[in-house]
Amino acid sequence: VPQWLGYGVAGLLGRLFFRLDGRRRRYALHFLRNAFPAASEAERWRLGSRATANLFKVPLDMARLTRLLARGGDMRSVLDYRGAERQLASLRKPYFGLTAHLGNWEMAAIGGAQHAGGAHGIARISKNPLLQEWILHNRRSGGLTIHPRRGGVRDLAAAMAGGSVGLQVVDQNQRLRGVFVPFFGQLASCERAAVTLALRRGYPIVVGAAIRRGGGFAFELVAEEPFTLATTGDRAADLRAGVLRVNQAIEALVRRAPEQYLWIH
Repeated sequence: VPQWLGYGVAGLLGRLFFRLDGRRRRYALHFLRNAFPAASEAERWRLGSRATANLFKVPLDMARLTRLLARGGDMRSVLDYRGAERQLASLRKPYFGLTAHLGNWEMAAIGGAQHAGGAHGIARISKNPLLQEWILHNRRSGGLTIHPRRGGVRDLAAAMAGGSVGLQVVDQNQRLRGVFVPFFGQLASCERAAVTLALRRGYPIVVGAAIRRGGGFAFELVAEEPFTLATTGDRAADLRAGVLRVNQAIEALVRRAPEQYLWIH
């Protein structure tokens, strides 16, 4: 299928989904009001519609990425690193690379792993074993070793203690043991594992994303300034401050390309 046709149809289906699924649309418009209170309702509707169109393009990205990795292709042919070059150059292993459901998070993770010469991450396991094996194969081909969320933090910590880079997507609701801090002005139950480990070991953190450029299979890796979390001796306060600092970096990234964020989740 020609790229223009495949991505065009995927985008059209995403916009149609946004229009027809009232529950998901209400989620998106609620979150967009938090993030962009000065925007009009029509502007927020357009952002939500375009963001859902981007989401529907992600499976096509994964299919093309599978072919690229199978041929031994270089991610640099589809992922421009110049937007994060200076930030990545200032880091020394081990460090944490954190991202969100912005642009294409799989491209960000595999691109970050290839740049680092290999990396380890934590992710949820798909209930579909065939889909899970396909995803894991893609990640392994890109130099990314994935550990399951249940019990995987220990393996990730061991890998980082040995000098590896840690990668994680950290913007999903945490049903168990989440840390409640503001995200776009509203309290949210947030991921704690990466910040806990970074505080314990003094690992620097960089928050980045692979932003789609144009309507097809082309991206730019962008990143906020790396930072190291401060410790005061108050573990609970340090954890909340660290998670809030990560959220603020994610918010800054999302504002660069709000039409590519997963507002409907």
